[in-house]
Amino acid sequence: MDPRGLIMVHPVWQVASTLLGFYAAWFGIKRLRSLHLGHQVSFPRARHVLLGKLALMGLILGTAGGAIMVRWMWRGWLVTGAHAWLGMVVAVLALLGLTTGLVLERRPRPRRALPLLHGLANLTLLALCLVNFYFGDHILDALGD
Repeated sequence: MDPRGLIMVHPVWQVASTLLGFYAAWFGIKRLRSLHLGHQVSFPRARHVLLGKLALMGLILGTAGGAIMVRWMWRGWLVTGAHAWLGMVVAVLALLGLTTGLVLERRPRPRRALPLLHGLANLTLLALCLVNFYFGDHILDALGD
């Protein structure tokens, strides 16, 4: 297969994982409203957990896949500049989000600080994904020339 065609797996995978993350975040915001703002809303915990795990693991795998493809195609690590460095931050935040989420899932009890840290890390992660789409688009444009 042509490496340029194969490289398209990475952005498609990351966009799909990010969209799943936004869907999970929608449910997380419901939890924020009930836990911190005093609103009575339902929190579909099982769906939030499933979608969050899929999204975060997808982003971690997609980041690793992108790094491996870059190494294979260009014989170097982090050669895509800001896109690569942001990808590393995304992977670290995804690991943090996954770890805190697993603690919240497996040891349920009334908490306020850990869910807030979990949500802030994951919302920051999603914002960085959107920024990284911008840098990734420039890389794809350069490949097309």
